[in-house]
Amino acid sequence: MDLVPRHRTPFQLPGPWPACAQELVRGGFAWLHSGDTGEAFLALPGPVLTSTWGGQAWTTRLGPVPLPHSPWEALAWVLTEGPIPWIGAATFELACDEANLPRKPLENGYLGQHWTAVSEALHVKDGKAELWSWTPHPPDPAAWEARLTPVSGLGRASLRLTPAWNELTHRAAVQRIQERILDGAFYVANLCVPFEGRLEGDPVAFVLSAFRRARPPFGALLDLGGQRLLSLSMERLLARRGDRLWSQPIKGSAPLSGDLEHDRAAAEALAADPKERAEHTMILDLVRNDLGRVAQPGSVQVTRPMAVEPYPTVQHLVSTVEATAKPGLGLVDLLRAVLPGGSITGAPKHAVCSHLAQAEAGPRGFYCGAVGWISPSGDLDLALPIRTAQIRGEHLSYWTGGGITRRSDPTREWEELHLKTRAITG
Repeated sequence: MDLVPRHRTPFQLPGPWPACAQELVRGGFAWLHSGDTGEAFLALPGPVLTSTWGGQAWTTRLGPVPLPHSPWEALAWVLTEGPIPWIGAATFELACDEANLPRKPLENGYLGQHWTAVSEALHVKDGKAELWSWTPHPPDPAAWEARLTPVSGLGRASLRLTPAWNELTHRAAVQRIQERILDGAFYVANLCVPFEGRLEGDPVAFVLSAFRRARPPFGALLDLGGQRLLSLSMERLLARRGDRLWSQPIKGSAPLSGDLEHDRAAAEALAADPKERAEHTMILDLVRNDLGRVAQPGSVQVTRPMAVEPYPTVQHLVSTVEATAKPGLGLVDLLRAVLPGGSITGAPKHAVCSHLAQAEAGPRGFYCGAVGWISPSGDLDLALPIRTAQIRGEHLSYWTGGGITRRSDPTREWEELHLKTRAITG
């Protein structure tokens, strides 16, 4: 976590981590979890910025107070009002509207973004804890100790998922995209399908077990009012530190079995697969173009192309694209240039989004939007919420998808959907 607090206070955890944090999870604390560095960041909830769909336009509020701005403009405005960072998420549909892209119709009251101001947080890494604060006063350890529970164990939970459509429907949707590609409408389209399920047992145990099992580089659990967002993402959508910008698109997948020889062979096959490389190259070009709109001329470069990276259940092709921001680049222009992410739309974006608005089963919601933190300095780290569940009570919705090219095999695409559910079902 590159967030820089005003105060750091060493803190003794009252019990084993993360079991002692169960009450914070139940209490709606915003949790960012990085499986690759072993970091956890739990933020004390503060003022909330939301945008909801009103039928004709988005209505944005800071608490109960309406703001006369577009959603991205309102987010940029609240960042100027104080020295504290904000943690939250935005939906795919809101990102489409801000970028003037087609999307699914929405019901009135649909939540488009939810951001929480962070004045204090608990930071844990390698079993060592600190209390962080962005206020003039250091945090109170006694208050934080009262929020934690010295328990050693977790409850149990289970989940079974069912796709919104069957293999025949998915095959037809894939073939229709391939027909559009042959007609010259677009080059690659990312087709996504929701899976629905009932979460039984202790939801907190489910969340903590999911973090432990998936070890997501960009994990998050956010309380969004009437729903929870659980993201087990491994894809960095957009990061900024000063004038440095970068994105790490993912395209190309292969199962990870745990058998070293088998997985090594699968990684080599993935890296050499013409279909996967072609799909990845098209998305890579799109991301380079998006960053190029807000970068200094000649600064966009691919610093790490098509690396095979393993995760607990799957291997992916991942590239890193970097650029230097134009002088004076603001948050609104940056978000409108990059969101929604190219790896979960396709190329060109407008034509693909127009097709997906007709082809997919419903609005994606926070899946494929953005999740992470933004600081008043303009620094940010936003993940692409793939491997992401939206939870309302016992009902859980989990979308998954894949890029479709003219070389795609509909059977393999259907199998890939189910492979990607393993991140949350185990």
